[in-house]
Amino acid sequence: MHRQQNRTIVIISLLTIIAGIIVIIGWISNVPALQSIVPGFVAIKLNAAICFVLFGCALFFTQYQTKKYNTLLFFTLSLLGTLIGFVTILQDLFHIDTGIDQFFITDHTARSPKFPFPGRMAFNSSVNFLLLGLGLLALTTKRRSFYIISQCFFHAVSILSAIVLIGYLYGVSLFRTIFFITSMPAHTAILFFILSVSASLLNPSIGITSLFTGKLVGNQMAKRLFALMIIMVIIFGSLRVQTHRFLLFSSLDTGISLLAVCFLIISLVIIWNTAIWLNKIDAKRSEAEAQVKLMNVELEKRVKSRTAEFQKSEEKYHSLIEQASDAIYLLDAKGNFTDVNASMCKMMDYSKEELLQLNIESIIDPEELKADPLPKRLDNPARSAVRERKFVRKDGTVFIVEVNVKMFADDRIMVIARDITDRKKMETELRDAELKFRTIADKSMVGIYIVQNGKYIYVNPRFAEIFDYEPVELINTVPLETIIHENYRAITTEHVRQRMAGEVESVFYETKGRKKNGEANWVEFYGSRAIIGGIPTIIGSMLDITNRKKAQEELKSSEQKYKLLFESNPLPLWMIAKDNLSIIAVNDAAANLYGYTKDELLTMSVAQLRPAEDMEQQLERYRKEASGLTDTGPVRHLKKDGSLMFVEVIAHDIIFEGRSVRLSLTNDITEKLKAEESLQKSEANLQAILKTTDTAYALFDVDLKVLAFNQKATEFVKEQYNHIPQKGDLLVDHFPPDKFPQLINASSDVLKGNNVNFEVDYTRADGTVLWYYVRLFPITNDNKKILGMLMALYDITERKNAEQDLKSAYKRIQSHINSIKDMAWKQSHLIRSPLANLKGLAAMLKDNPSDNEVFDHIQTELNRMDAIIIEMAEDASDHDIS
Repeated sequence: MHRQQNRTIVIISLLTIIAGIIVIIGWISNVPALQSIVPGFVAIKLNAAICFVLFGCALFFTQYQTKKYNTLLFFTLSLLGTLIGFVTILQDLFHIDTGIDQFFITDHTARSPKFPFPGRMAFNSSVNFLLLGLGLLALTTKRRSFYIISQCFFHAVSILSAIVLIGYLYGVSLFRTIFFITSMPAHTAILFFILSVSASLLNPSIGITSLFTGKLVGNQMAKRLFALMIIMVIIFGSLRVQTHRFLLFSSLDTGISLLAVCFLIISLVIIWNTAIWLNKIDAKRSEAEAQVKLMNVELEKRVKSRTAEFQKSEEKYHSLIEQASDAIYLLDAKGNFTDVNASMCKMMDYSKEELLQLNIESIIDPEELKADPLPKRLDNPARSAVRERKFVRKDGTVFIVEVNVKMFADDRIMVIARDITDRKKMETELRDAELKFRTIADKSMVGIYIVQNGKYIYVNPRFAEIFDYEPVELINTVPLETIIHENYRAITTEHVRQRMAGEVESVFYETKGRKKNGEANWVEFYGSRAIIGGIPTIIGSMLDITNRKKAQEELKSSEQKYKLLFESNPLPLWMIAKDNLSIIAVNDAAANLYGYTKDELLTMSVAQLRPAEDMEQQLERYRKEASGLTDTGPVRHLKKDGSLMFVEVIAHDIIFEGRSVRLSLTNDITEKLKAEESLQKSEANLQAILKTTDTAYALFDVDLKVLAFNQKATEFVKEQYNHIPQKGDLLVDHFPPDKFPQLINASSDVLKGNNVNFEVDYTRADGTVLWYYVRLFPITNDNKKILGMLMALYDITERKNAEQDLKSAYKRIQSHINSIKDMAWKQSHLIRSPLANLKGLAAMLKDNPSDNEVFDHIQTELNRMDAIIIEMAEDASDHDIS
């Protein structure tokens, strides 16, 4: 349902949507001023506002159909509005309440006999919504009959809303309450009227709308008269309202009379306006007729002038025919010559009078006439026909001519003939040359092409094969850049343009091609400019150089890799010419090591890097051939600052750019030699320590075979097992499980990376016990890989004996302490009895200080306590804790 956009429909649909939204906001926010839009008017019901928004949106979508779901959205919106109107009508007809009136917002308007259902729209409003919705739904079909029905619905809404408006203007309540008691608000009627009118503009060629949308004079007059009539109705209504409001006329007859006078006056104005407008149209028509007459006069003058010019041109025409280089002759309907020019006479060796006595068939080869007789009439008389014929001269010579035949309206025939014997000979020679060219080109292993007007007019099979095409797929079909890779089309197109424009005669270049399957390849084009048939042409050849480019890329990549390897190598690398010992190439590592810049080294000789006394040795080494990787051993080299260093040189002789060159690597081993010297000293010191220490050391590999041991270890094994240890012995040979049961288990734990310490006792043959402290360490490299195990044995027999003596003394002391505790407990028990008696006697004496008997008892208890203390002292003196 695609229609041309109508600005009126867009504006009215937007106004309707805005008005409906304002009313909806007024009901939601309970603002009465917004509910009626116009202050003082009756409020528009919420459902009516919703319907206006739905229909306004549906009408708006008919003007902007940019998405595939617009038709479905238009149908849905129209259907919803139609259903609301239909349900409202059913409620009024069958006196039911479905709840739709206050489904969204509760209308608190008081019920009354006039408004029994608050929130329900007027009956004629619901009828209009139903008619409007049915009209919009009918537009979703593609049948004209439905379009006519739709237009009738829209016109019905326009008429009903117009009747309501007239009822408001003229105070006729019957008009405002059509079909039912409730009346439609005036602003609702206005919205219905403009919405239905804009909807009818969707099909302006149907119904009453066609009367006002046409461009003919009648349509324009209808628009003017109807607009003026509407204005007249509005003015009469306004006059009626004002006279009624201000009570200007008390008599009804007076008012009617005044209304009649006003009607006549306004009708006169309408007639006067229409007459002026029609008079203007008539004046324009008369003016146009006058211009046409003037144009006819001018045309007649031009015809006379052209006739005179034609007579002159005809004379010129005869002169041109006579002077033309081509043979020209005229024939009548029977083929007889009626006129010939001088070139025709010369070509046929006849005089003009002789030819005018002949028929065309008398100068045509009889054999050709048998096979190809002259046509009675041309197939298309309006167009000239060109073909070849064999003519016979007066002396009987047969030759080929090209004739251009044109038939005139009076059945006369004009023929222009040209002797093409030489041209045919050249064409034959050209065909032979072309045959030779094609034979050579088609069998060639080189791609050959010809380009005209931006396309290939010829490619040989090899050319097409390189790009996986057949020749017919490229000839006069695709643009030139089809076989060129996207990244190279600009430069290729520029090469073609330069040759076509004549800026260059020939070019030779490489470019990347594009096969039929999209795969890229490399090709080499050579082409030169030529003119063939008056058309700039490029003729050239093409080679597939993909393999060559691949080899070049691989060689370049290899060179780059070797150069990168040479330049970025962390070790100093050199290329030395063997003939004069000059430095050809050197990397940054060498320059940094020797303290020079690369540019300085490239101007030097390698002899400058050696002490003078080593010169002869250096020359001798360069005289020898280094066919493999040769290590020259430590040699002395000099840095830029004159300091001496030792390097080892690994050299190999190669041929570089035709010269014998020694490729060498110098490794600074100065620190290495110092470290080795220091290591030798450290080893000597370590051997001295191992020989003088009282600890036995033994080194084992991961298979627990002996690798090294010191003198103390030798003495221990010899003393314990009467055996002198040797390299390669197993651990279990010296420490069997019955003597050292935990050693084997501990060794496996050490080989997992753990340190293990433990003590072990060993009973000798004479019954004495020896004690050893065993320490086991894993031996690892810089990568934490376990290479073996180190075992250290300490003789701790004296320490263990001292510990045993200390334990025995501790036990004796503990025994004396226990006996002292027993004695103290016993004596404290004996003292407690007299002491308790003394406390009681002291309390009695306090009550009666002069009691002698109490004193006697106290004396007795004191004596008993004294005897107990003396006994304790004697027992302590007899107890020996040593």
